[in-house]
Amino acid sequence: MTTTKPNPDVKPLLAAAIDIGSNAMRLRVATVGSDGHIKVIFAHREAVRLGQDAFSSGILSEATIARTEQAFANFRHYLDQYPVEQLRATGTSALRDAQNSAALIQRIHDSSGIDIDIISGDEEGRLIHGAIYQRVPQIRKKTVLLIDIGGGSVEISLCVHGTIVALESFRMGTVRLLNLFHAAANPAAFQHLLHEYIATMRDKVKKEIKGFKIDFCIGTGGNVECLAELAETLIDCHHGNRIDSTAIDQICDRLEAMSIKDRIERLRLRPDRADVIIPAALVLKSVMELVDDAPLLVPGVGLAEGILVDLLAPQLTDVTTMKRQAIGWAKSMANKFHADSKHAKRVRNAASSLFTQLGALHQLDKRDKLLLQVAAICHEIGIAVRANDHHRHAAYLIASSPMIGLTEKEKMLLAMVVRCQRKSFPTINSSRLESFTHDERERILKLALLLRLAIAINKERNGDVRLAICEAHAEGITITLNGRGDMELEAWMVGKLSKLFKLVLKTPLHAVHTALC
Repeated sequence: MTTTKPNPDVKPLLAAAIDIGSNAMRLRVATVGSDGHIKVIFAHREAVRLGQDAFSSGILSEATIARTEQAFANFRHYLDQYPVEQLRATGTSALRDAQNSAALIQRIHDSSGIDIDIISGDEEGRLIHGAIYQRVPQIRKKTVLLIDIGGGSVEISLCVHGTIVALESFRMGTVRLLNLFHAAANPAAFQHLLHEYIATMRDKVKKEIKGFKIDFCIGTGGNVECLAELAETLIDCHHGNRIDSTAIDQICDRLEAMSIKDRIERLRLRPDRADVIIPAALVLKSVMELVDDAPLLVPGVGLAEGILVDLLAPQLTDVTTMKRQAIGWAKSMANKFHADSKHAKRVRNAASSLFTQLGALHQLDKRDKLLLQVAAICHEIGIAVRANDHHRHAAYLIASSPMIGLTEKEKMLLAMVVRCQRKSFPTINSSRLESFTHDERERILKLALLLRLAIAINKERNGDVRLAICEAHAEGITITLNGRGDMELEAWMVGKLSKLFKLVLKTPLHAVHTALC
């Protein structure tokens, strides 16, 4: 168990993240520093190896659950010393695999009041990417391979100019591999089995990055950070957080030649690190062999820091860049699923204009405007799956895809806005919205209405409507469509939304006019 001393002289506006890994659990408390970036002010680690049970029997033992409860009691103690406004605890591979993870989650909630959210491997990759994006700005102009080695899974992401273009999650975490081959006859046999098993992952990564020239790699996870530190101890390599493939090969050779006892006594590794460091080193070595001479950077961030970036996103100086990321992600999704980019651009422009003009009515903020723009760009991606009910398919694709620039909650809001773009419109109490709070439901309905209006204005998909002008008066709102042609279909479609307009924005849509430019 390792801890940094709490600092009582901290300012409010704090967020906290708990990363419930398969090998250890980590608490981070952070704020936004004077430079506009994440500043961790308190860190604490608990060595509870959930993966020991989850990857062997599939059942978390009572002893493991008890240790987890104690770890969360400690987390609660430290959290109570800070005015934390936002907290997110995420479970990863071990809790995804454990058959009784729901029971553990309930006990943690009952004893500490902390809710645990089990996330997917893709979501892990997205969050870690967010942390790296903040810490290593060079990735915004380079082609980079992100390698996160955890206790239960390994996430490999290909990142081109700051955007994830491929992401794979492998069930090859260090604790999982340790459990899988624990019955090997001797250390040599154990290492041979590891080499053979890891080769399957290596082949898949090779296919994903084929045709890309990797500028550099970024490694994350406690074991990768440990390997970077061992570069100086084992091979006298003094390059800080930068390691080349030759150094990684040498480190692997030295570690494989040592017993677990030697690693603990000579290298002063914790027991819960000394055994898993070999699988981690071999996974890292295997991937690095695919990228020629590209170096490995170890920025010292991980899932917990990614969660903090999500929680503190609205306060970050880099919010403009995050907006650009979200728009870039939406465009890449639209391209991937062959959506009509010209139509999407017209819908986006109309939606942005409507959002601004009707601001006094909907009272939404800048993040909501970003959600609306993203929804407009990728609202038709579901057509690639099936034209009928494409709104449902688009919502599914959004909800199940790793995203950058938006938080996980914003992604789910976005998916629902796109889901509500056509056909039946939900009410505030609809079962379709039951997973959202009342305020979130109101946001969804308002954004979905604005999206429907923007789509209606562009119904004929020919760009005839150049401008929609909204005017407020005593009777309600009048919308005038300016453009070429008669625009009668567009005016009729907007008029059809008058009942929804009054229901959602509490103001009648009085009339729709057309005017030639």
